[in-house]
Amino acid sequence: MSREYFAEAARNWDAMRQGFFSSAVRDKALALAGIEPGSPENARLTAADLGAGAGFVTEALLAAGVKVFAVDASPEMLEHLRGKLGGGLEAAGRLTTLVGEAERLPLPDGSVDFAFANMLLHHVQAPGAAIAEMARVLRPGGRLVLTDLDSHAHAFLLSEHHDRWPGFARADVRAWLTAAGLRDISVDCCGEDCCADSSCGADHARVSIFAASASRPVLGLRLAEVDPEAVAGYARGYWENSRPLLCAESVLAAVARGLGVRSPLIPRMATGFCSGLSRTCGPCGAFSAGVMALGLALGRDSGRDDLNETFGPVQEFREYFLERFGSLECRAIAGYDLGDVQGLAAYRENCVKTRICAPMLEQAAAQVIRILKESRP
Repeated sequence: MSREYFAEAARNWDAMRQGFFSSAVRDKALALAGIEPGSPENARLTAADLGAGAGFVTEALLAAGVKVFAVDASPEMLEHLRGKLGGGLEAAGRLTTLVGEAERLPLPDGSVDFAFANMLLHHVQAPGAAIAEMARVLRPGGRLVLTDLDSHAHAFLLSEHHDRWPGFARADVRAWLTAAGLRDISVDCCGEDCCADSSCGADHARVSIFAASASRPVLGLRLAEVDPEAVAGYARGYWENSRPLLCAESVLAAVARGLGVRSPLIPRMATGFCSGLSRTCGPCGAFSAGVMALGLALGRDSGRDDLNETFGPVQEFREYFLERFGSLECRAIAGYDLGDVQGLAAYRENCVKTRICAPMLEQAAAQVIRILKESRP
């Protein structure tokens, strides 16, 4: 990438961009990310605009309410971006500008919910390495969106506009996304073209723009590497610790650990499901946590996703639990009402925690892993 070219073009970049392609490109990018303008949820989201330039994508993300890290190799471009968009947004912590290369992003691992790269890829030295970096900074479940040029034969774009690559074959883009460990990959036509004229007037470029998207898996480990018996041991270890977790907490924490999922919401999201839904003779905590764990691995990311991928395995786990333990209810399995003082005392005196609950937690956690292995071999 020619830094001199972009330093000189920074002040006029907005006008130049309008001559190349329309704002429909960024509208497509935000739609692929699932960002709905005006949604109150956007205030909790963080995005990286990579190769931010003068802020074409950053501007739309900020307008949608998303917090943005704008990264570019050109300090001059970022200076122009700050002058146009910064102001109170930087002071409020909603906009941060960072100088950095695409292959070495100045962002920590798993630090953003979205990574956008509009017309960046054809300027970087190593597109595959850049995509791997973009995947690195995504949180589990985070989404990457690329908008760039299809393959073309317009040499003046390389010599006059300092493109490194004459666009890309979509199969290559898909291969790079796959190699970066991303899933739910889509590489399709953006529905827009990029147009430019040669300064000598001898050539005119009209190049279709592709839009690619992919997400980082929630699971940190491949299921083939996860041992159900090891996860069963984690569950019992949490249950019998000197400062033990309760039933639902133990199962969810064990499965999450086995799958390589780290989240401050684990085990806290399971606490209310412990002891038969907080000692009300409700569903067994091990069963409830098993359902939560299946949702953690197989649940939907949006209302557009298929329910059956989650519902089928949950139904299978329910059938297993009923057949193995005879009921889904805490009182029926343990034999006591844990919400009653006398019932709780009897539960403890008769060592139900060790005799019944401990092996049940182990088996429930292990069965979740087995079902996941069958669902996603």
